[in-house]
Amino acid sequence: MSKLSRDEYPTDLAHWRQIIFRRLFGAMAIICVPVYITSVYLCVKQGLWSMVVVDTLAYLVLIAMLLFPELEDKQRYLMGSLLCYGIGVAFIWSIGPTGAGFFWLFMFPLIGTLLLGRRFGIYCLMLTALTLIIMGLGFTAQWVPWPELPDYSLEIYLVVVLNFLTINVMLCLATGFLTDKLSDSLERTHASRRATVLGLARLSGFKDADSARHLNRIAKASELLTQALLSSPHRPDELTPEFAENIGLSATLHDIGMIGVADNLQSKQLTMTPDMESERYKHTLIGDRLLGELLREAPDCVLLAMARDIAAYHHERWDGEGFPGKLKGKSIPLAARVVALIDTVDDLLCHPDPRFRMTYEQARTHIKGLKGSILDPLLVDTFLSEPAMREIWH
Repeated sequence: MSKLSRDEYPTDLAHWRQIIFRRLFGAMAIICVPVYITSVYLCVKQGLWSMVVVDTLAYLVLIAMLLFPELEDKQRYLMGSLLCYGIGVAFIWSIGPTGAGFFWLFMFPLIGTLLLGRRFGIYCLMLTALTLIIMGLGFTAQWVPWPELPDYSLEIYLVVVLNFLTINVMLCLATGFLTDKLSDSLERTHASRRATVLGLARLSGFKDADSARHLNRIAKASELLTQALLSSPHRPDELTPEFAENIGLSATLHDIGMIGVADNLQSKQLTMTPDMESERYKHTLIGDRLLGELLREAPDCVLLAMARDIAAYHHERWDGEGFPGKLKGKSIPLAARVVALIDTVDDLLCHPDPRFRMTYEQARTHIKGLKGSILDPLLVDTFLSEPAMREIWH
């Protein structure tokens, strides 16, 4: 037998199902004590001895499922599902549709789906529907007589209420557990992906002592610019709060392709020939390919998708004369247009060679001159109108 895991943070579906089973049917074993007692009392009082036997057998099966170590997990799950089905059929057959039978039949496919998968759940639904049709035809055609029900009483009401509350508790436990675990899982997945992106960013800038500060400025300024753009009446359609939240981290991978460029071509202080400059620009192609390979492993990772756009296209120009694809205007991804502007500003203010550094006011004037040729006009206007930008470089 595969032992029921006590791990409260399962990493696969099998462990989740073990915990769901243990919690649901463990709670059921406790809650069903008053249900069993009141149900047996009422059945004895009404002379329904067959239901006394059914109730007793059902409770014994419930205890056996939880305590017998010889049972495999799938055997437990099948027994638990069929237990709900059996109780439901027995109730409807013995006391008609006014009792708790429908509650248990309602639970049957839900438990089956949770524990044994969607296909089994569909089979459970089909079996439930077929059972109800056959029983309805049987009662209507008088193949079997409708149960003779006594007048409703407090005892009958109490039994129905207890059955209803038992199933209610089980559904709440299952739904609450799944929701909590899904939330935890999504948070851990998101944190893991952010850590991966951050690790890649640090790797890409490992050779340069100033890279950490450069990446930090690029991240902060990109995020600030998109936040300012969010409140603009001319906000681009693709700009969302999630976009603004993610761009800072994704922007740190803008030069990830530099890990594939020769060391002697990475210094901005080097005077380059056109051939050397062309070779250096290949870092956009390398970054595109590297992040594309990672994205194939995690196609729904928004951070990597945005980082790929940035790495590939942050050297494109608004007028279509950039590299590598000569994309023009809004055909350049918005994230790449943002980082192109911020990277240009950072280069003007923090160039490794002090002779080429500008003051902030000089950089603003220079950026204004690139509007509509190299840089997105809307982004330039937003940058120039945002006073908090100055603080990032001071």
